[in-house]
Amino acid sequence: MLLLALLLLTACGSQKEGEAFLCKYPYGYRAAVVVTFDTEVVREGELQAIVAELSAREINATFFVVAGYFEHEPQVLEPLRSFEVASMAWSQPAWVNASADERRRQIEAAQRWFVQHGFHPRGFRAPYLLANKEVLSMVKGAGYAYDSSMFYGFEPYYAEGVLEIPVSVNFDAFWDEEKMEYALPVAYMAFQRAYAEGGVFTLLTHVDTASRNLKNFTAFLDYMRRRGVWFPSAGELADWWRVREELELEVSGKKLILRNHAPVAVRGATAVVEASGARGAVRTWRESGKLYVVFPEVPPGGEVSVEVEWDKAF
Repeated sequence: MLLLALLLLTACGSQKEGEAFLCKYPYGYRAAVVVTFDTEVVREGELQAIVAELSAREINATFFVVAGYFEHEPQVLEPLRSFEVASMAWSQPAWVNASADERRRQIEAAQRWFVQHGFHPRGFRAPYLLANKEVLSMVKGAGYAYDSSMFYGFEPYYAEGVLEIPVSVNFDAFWDEEKMEYALPVAYMAFQRAYAEGGVFTLLTHVDTASRNLKNFTAFLDYMRRRGVWFPSAGELADWWRVREELELEVSGKKLILRNHAPVAVRGATAVVEASGARGAVRTWRESGKLYVVFPEVPPGGEVSVEVEWDKAF
């Protein structure tokens, strides 16, 4: 019960009688998990196996792809059509000691190739996670919605004008039989910390290493699913992180009024209130004595309202 109370304070705020607070995530989720794969060397059947496991659990994911590795074999990436494909530049070895101009050319060449083959990356991860202020400026200049190259952290932030979704832990050791005894506790503990803080847990692994041990990979996914976390792609999280800053909640008598100052519609915005019921909500439920209220879709620049019955006179 203490943990639950802490989660409510972290993810949705605390409130006094007659007050309401918006949850950090849509639909009242307490925390988010972003599953990401560095997609480099791909052997036959690996993508299909991973995609099947993700789809069976209705878990979204982001595949950061090194475009040059698939220059002559774009068909290898076909299993990813239902998932987010993001850019990991053109060539890993060439990225390491490349000049700023060469790195910019890599980013541009990769983007052209992706678009040519029907992919439209909105995010970037630097090869070997070798990013700096200069690279982040390039990412912003290329028009990407986010970057995910930095360690460590459990919440997105802005750096050089671009939204950074930091990597929580590199989980490749998770699949190594010789290291697993030591890596497993670290993996679970890192997730638990993000969960307790109401944060964003960004899982990084490689397609080939995850494929070697799907049993442990899916067990970890199931462990996180049982805690009721949100599994967005990195792009979905980036979109939400921006629009949530544009939401304004007002309490007026029995009305909860939600205004959307963003240029796009917002779904799933959720308030937590000390109330016994609400009319006009998409969904409500009670948890730990609080009422969760999901607002109807809010149009760009518009507002919606629901009417609540306060637990006490207000």
